[in-house]
Amino acid sequence: MTLLGVLASAGCGSDDDKPGRTVAIQSGETLTVVADEYSFDPETIVMRGGRELTIELDNQGSLAHNLRVFDGDTDVGGTPTFQGGDPRSGSLRVEPGDYELVCTVGDHEDLGMTGKLRVE
Repeated sequence: MTLLGVLASAGCGSDDDKPGRTVAIQSGETLTVVADEYSFDPETIVMRGGRELTIELDNQGSLAHNLRVFDGDTDVGGTPTFQGGDPRSGSLRVEPGDYELVCTVGDHEDLGMTGKLRVE
């Protein structure tokens, strides 16, 4: 039992402790985000110089996912929900500020499918 406990502890938290990738984009560029079970890459996005944002979600997972942008409790847009395979896009208008990126399918948000968007 002690060996089992040590092996279980060694595997815990390693993915949770790994910081997500951050990218910066300019207005007019398409933001491509890769989704799988249960993460977004990049996890943090900084957008400069504009308010029009096009998001392309490349769902490489086996489950259905989406990427929705939230300003507080308000869903301001994003991609539709779809099964893995072909990428899908969504366009939205954002004002300067901080936003949350969330997969709203089932409990995917609770499982780690979240990110951040800062518009400057």
